[in-house]
Amino acid sequence: MSVFPAKPPQNDVQITERLKLAASACQNLALTLVGLSLISPFFAAGGWSWRKLPAVMLAAILERAAFEFLSYIPAKEASKEDKR
Repeated sequence: MSVFPAKPPQNDVQITERLKLAASACQNLALTLVGLSLISPFFAAGGWSWRKLPAVMLAAILERAAFEFLSYIPAKEASKEDKR
């Protein structure tokens, strides 16, 4: 049994939901990384250390990846009925 479905997504709603899921996963990983490596040590020892810089860089890369996933979601065209 495979984790991924046999067929690719067929409609725009499924593609949009998968892109949102990937972006959400990237943002969750970035927040977890920031929480574990930057915020928690302030309560224990305090202070800034240059050894934390890779964690900051990785969190920034993950956030950028989330924005990239979200940029692939097509914009909805507003119709006259939506404006009412």
